[in-house]
Amino acid sequence: MRRLTPHKIDDAQYYEFIWSDEVASGRGHFDGVRQRALAQKVRPGNKVLDLGAGVWGTAQYIAQELHISNVTLVAYDQSYTAREIVARMCPSLLYLLGPVERTSFEDGEFDCVIAGEVIEHMEEPAGFVQEMARICRVGGWMTLTTVDTTCEQAVAHGPYPEHVFEFTPQDLIGFFLPYGKTEYSIVGNYHFILCHRSG
Repeated sequence: MRRLTPHKIDDAQYYEFIWSDEVASGRGHFDGVRQRALAQKVRPGNKVLDLGAGVWGTAQYIAQELHISNVTLVAYDQSYTAREIVARMCPSLLYLLGPVERTSFEDGEFDCVIAGEVIEHMEEPAGFVQEMARICRVGGWMTLTTVDTTCEQAVAHGPYPEHVFEFTPQDLIGFFLPYGKTEYSIVGNYHFILCHRSG
């Protein structure tokens, strides 16, 4: 794990500009390959939490593209602008506001806890994974992606000023192993973690 920036800059206000600008410019879209990987363990009847959902997040993707029956989807983020944008795009999606590092959800409340491109923004990545595990039921699933900073697209992009850390596969596996069987793979330009929550 390597720290990239001395200070975390991406508070809620930071994203009010980012999301407004991205939507206005027409740049935003679903990354279907990554979203299908994040959603792969969602089944009918599940209760699913998308932590750090932003816009074009996994809960929104499931609602708009996958149409899984009888699934309860909760998008959760700090950005009220993201919530307003998603409400126009997907009005049926429950979108709650709050800090992703420490939620007010009950222990084991969700069958699937999903975090796409969030962990690299956290001051305490291990604590973030601990929170994911706390609110995921035993026997449930946690999925996570974070950009592979060595991939061609990330190298061409240059520095990500809002990213606090970058990770190796071993870092990510180490965060999740205490909470269950953990598998690592590369999905597109992203590190991908799949963890089956155990007791």
